[in-house]
Amino acid sequence: MITINDVKKRYAGGRKDFWALDGVSLEIGENEFVAITGKSGSGKSTLLNMIGTLDSITSGSIIVDGKNISKFSGRKIAEYRNKTVGFVFQSFYLEPSYSVYDNVELPLVLSGKTGKKNRAHVVAALEAVGLGDRLKEKARNLSGGEQQRVAIARAIVNDPRYILADEPCGNLDSANSENIMHILKNLHAGGKTVIMVTHDPEDARKAERIVTMSDGKVIGDVRSV
Repeated sequence: MITINDVKKRYAGGRKDFWALDGVSLEIGENEFVAITGKSGSGKSTLLNMIGTLDSITSGSIIVDGKNISKFSGRKIAEYRNKTVGFVFQSFYLEPSYSVYDNVELPLVLSGKTGKKNRAHVVAALEAVGLGDRLKEKARNLSGGEQQRVAIARAIVNDPRYILADEPCGNLDSANSENIMHILKNLHAGGKTVIMVTHDPEDARKAERIVTMSDGKVIGDVRSV
């Protein structure tokens, strides 16, 4: 479970500070699929970054599985990012000269895992996104939709509890977006907690819960119909 308690994030900005998050409190339960929506600048990506420890909070706390991750530093942050959460971004962040296999294996290597066991994990992750036959293909030769599927495989290869997806369909056409949403729904059905930031109302409705943000605050929290 993720418990967000009165989280604030302040950025210094000339004569006046900017509050990207202004007292956000939220609970996300085990195996939920939550879409966080809102206009640009509403704080939705900032909140996701806080859950992923990609940025620090100014005040408040974020408790993940009973641990206050807002107090993490150094090695604890690295371990949390590598084992507890899997990141999917709008930009795919693949190494274009690496093979599909090497891109997906990277989180395993960073966690100190090597050898034949890695192959089983990589193949399973790629099969989950429908790319089990593209292990040797260079990432630069893939379409945008295929690259995002590789990025999702990389996110799940270490079997994290939480998938954090920031505009995962933002660079894709409608057909590829539909495919990515189908994969995320399958991951949720398989037991993962999925937290997705999106500006697209159609994508948001595919989640089971929609949290709406504005000016750094939560202004809506409803179950999707």
